Amino acid sequence: MSGAPTAADRGRAVVEEVVGLLDLVTVDPATVTTDRLVPVAGVFSGRGTARGTTRRYGGLIAAQALTAAAHTVRSGRPVHSLHAYFTRPGDSRRPVIYLVEALRDGPSMSARRVVALQRDTPIFFLTASFHDPGSGPAHGRPAPEVPPPDEVPTLARLLADAPGRLAAVQDMLFAFDVRYLGPPPGGRRADGERAGEAHRRAWVRVAGRLPDDASLHAGALVLVSDLPLLLSAMVAGHAAEWGPGDLGVSIDHTVWFHRPCRADEWLLYDCDSPWAATGRGLATGRLYTRDGDLVATVAQEALLLTRSAR
Repeated sequence: MSGAPTAADRGRAVVEEVVGLLDLVTVDPATVTTDRLVPVAGVFSGRGTARGTTRRYGGLIAAQALTAAAHTVRSGRPVHSLHAYFTRPGDSRRPVIYLVEALRDGPSMSARRVVALQRDTPIFFLTASFHDPGSGPAHGRPAPEVPPPDEVPTLARLLADAPGRLAAVQDMLFAFDVRYLGPPPGGRRADGERAGEAHRRAWVRVAGRLPDDASLHAGALVLVSDLPLLLSAMVAGHAAEWGPGDLGVSIDHTVWFHRPCRADEWLLYDCDSPWAATGRGLATGRLYTRDGDLVATVAQEALLLTRSAR
């Protein structure tokens, strides 16, 4: 008789799922109708996941699109930035076709454009740039002083009195160990009031040991970068107006990769929102290693739709 799954069992399951989601299938370009002005470097298919709602998680689309682009760039030339637009909602239960265009292959840089298709309809566009590491001046914004992850409560502990919210959040955070410094998205402070500062921080990592593949870790970092933390930072200063039934929808998403890192080791995600108005909000985030190295900067704009505005 087998017992309950151990932490090691759960870790292996997470790794298997993350690797599977980023393990794209090569598609014969002849099967895809296209009329492009630049060469098609490759066509790939990425599977969906049956977790949560049918709306496809934007971070998964971006991670799969980046992985598709990386498959067409020579080995040893890592990604340094991606810029993405979400144009239509994707269906999480259907595969997505990623059509990669080769915009440039230079002596030290490559550029790719990716169109994500479902039912022959574009739902997402991404441009990514890859750069051979060089040398030059160096500086970086220092990491904030925060408690280490082992001194921060787990998400399950933080939401122990709200099992419904925990289940909903875990559908999106299935692959991650997340330790919020303060209330989680939509949460309340210790005094019971909704948090009102447009600033969120959390320790995050993939909840299992990933293989030693730099492209895989870059894709997993993109999965991490689209956590609800960013959206939460956009609306945190508007507790009186924002509540159940209100909707945040990503419009665009940008990641600058400053240096390689492992997505399965603790990263501090420091997010804030410098602006929100006219039904939109902007959030920025910085990802630091435990040693304080800034490894990525993220920016995202979203539609912020209250029930009264819809």
